[in-house]
Amino acid sequence: MSSAPLSSGRIEIIEVPVVSEAIRRLGAPTSALVRAGDLLLTCGMPPIDLKTGGIVSGDIAAQTRAALEAVKFALEHAGSSLANVARATLYVTDPDLMADVNAVYRGYFPNGFPARTSAIVRPWPLPFQIEIECIALA
Repeated sequence: MSSAPLSSGRIEIIEVPVVSEAIRRLGAPTSALVRAGDLLLTCGMPPIDLKTGGIVSGDIAAQTRAALEAVKFALEHAGSSLANVARATLYVTDPDLMADVNAVYRGYFPNGFPARTSAIVRPWPLPFQIEIECIALA
């Protein structure tokens, strides 16, 4: 695990293989994963193909799975897991997609759901309809 310290020394950017580079290619000024004390914070994770680093297109179920797999991969890279997620925020571009999003989401948290907020946002100029961010215990 490589990381780059920020100014406080208690906060570090964690470089996540494939995922960090995919985020940089999107042009967003963000880090895929940051450790702040005992917490891990992901960015709004788009649906990233973990083999190619490309964006997963297709239906919202496929995009949701890919975004959650990217979050899972990032957390596991830092020594944590989805079981340690305390809070999740989902950003979706269309409220009509939420039933399919929830159907996939339920399968990733079989032992209880973290606190969660879902927000409907205007579509962005990137080729996906969902981002998922999480706060987890390190």
